[in-house]
Amino acid sequence: MDLHYLEIFNTVAQQQSFTKASEILHISQPALSIQMKKLEEQIELKLFNKIGNKIYLSENGTMLYDYTQKIFAIIEEVENNISNKKEYVGGTLNLGGSNTPGTYILPSIIGEFKKIYPNVNINLHIGNTSEIGHLINNGTLDIAVNGGNSLYNNHIFVDKLMDDKLIIAASPNNPFAKKDKITLTDLKKMSFIVHKTDSQLYAYYEKFIDDIHISENISMYLGSIDAIKRAVIANLGVSLMPLAAVQLELEIGLLTKLPFEYQNEFYPYSLIYNKNKYLSTTATKFIEVLKDNITTYYETLKPSSK
Repeated sequence: MDLHYLEIFNTVAQQQSFTKASEILHISQPALSIQMKKLEEQIELKLFNKIGNKIYLSENGTMLYDYTQKIFAIIEEVENNISNKKEYVGGTLNLGGSNTPGTYILPSIIGEFKKIYPNVNINLHIGNTSEIGHLINNGTLDIAVNGGNSLYNNHIFVDKLMDDKLIIAASPNNPFAKKDKITLTDLKKMSFIVHKTDSQLYAYYEKFIDDIHISENISMYLGSIDAIKRAVIANLGVSLMPLAAVQLELEIGLLTKLPFEYQNEFYPYSLIYNKNKYLSTTATKFIEVLKDNITTYYETLKPSSK
């Protein structure tokens, strides 16, 4: 039985008029009459009685109309549920972040997102940039924010979100912290505490010393930003770090920024996701909240905002 014919019949039965039904369905009245005649021939039952200029459902037509009402009510329910599902913001969202954005930026963004969409469960995986890139590549993560300038496969979508600033962080007890201006001669005397050599922060340290033409002077390699900060606070050396990672310590006086002018001070954060993986409505909404809030994350990190 042709569903199209049933849809036409259901509309005619509702309106009790071929003319009104043809207007609703945008079908000419002669074409509509022909299709109703074909339906009657197909099921071998007469569906309408005509008395004067009016049509009425026959006994068979009334029986069929009971069924078509149920059929199209179910179809409408299915369409509504599909539409609601497309717009539904919920379920679980698997996020990723390299060390700096994952630890110091994404938690505040997640907080803003949860205020709007409290029913979403969020898993946040923090790792180095290569690990996060791999997890996006194999579909484990839905979306991620990576720091630095990693290279990705062609099927990874990359959208730069913002530039952070790289600063030279030092303990307030460091003798160079008392100076109004740091010179290249001063930098040559400093020992640096750096992240692991496979990290983007280490790559930026190498770029930094290459740009200002000084030799590498590393006192220790540490595996996490928090460990680096603790070592710098203990005055075991200085470190080139993104402002997002040390802003709280700068605010409360555990660290200080050495006054050195560096032209290539920018450290980018980029949104990444796999183009071949379905991007859910929940993921899309998170990206919207992320882009709306990431440029104000410095304020959210201040103690007064807690």
